[in-house]
Amino acid sequence: MSITKETSGDVLVLKINIKRATVTEADELRTILLRYIECGWRKIVLNLEDTSFLDSTFLGSIFIALRTISKLGGDLRISGVHGDAKNILETTGAFRVLTSFINVEEAVASFAGKKSFV
Repeated sequence: MSITKETSGDVLVLKINIKRATVTEADELRTILLRYIECGWRKIVLNLEDTSFLDSTFLGSIFIALRTISKLGGDLRISGVHGDAKNILETTGAFRVLTSFINVEEAVASFAGKKSFV
């Protein structure tokens, strides 16, 4: 799986560079996210603008990371959700748990107290 890492101050932005995020990539995503959390990152944005589909296992890896980072006083937010991925998040009710933004800039800014939810 291809992930691009960027930082904006104390916010880690991980861009998921795949169209279909499935069980095949779920374990790798979980490992990567938990490693960054172990390294001390407490503000993480997952940029899903290139991902038009995600399955329940991939979504489960995001929830595991969210639960882990939340216990440590941090947060994980998502941005750029569209297509079937957005439909899946709406259908499963994941938007009630995950904080989602239209783009990375809004997601990063939200950590400074500026919020503009999708």
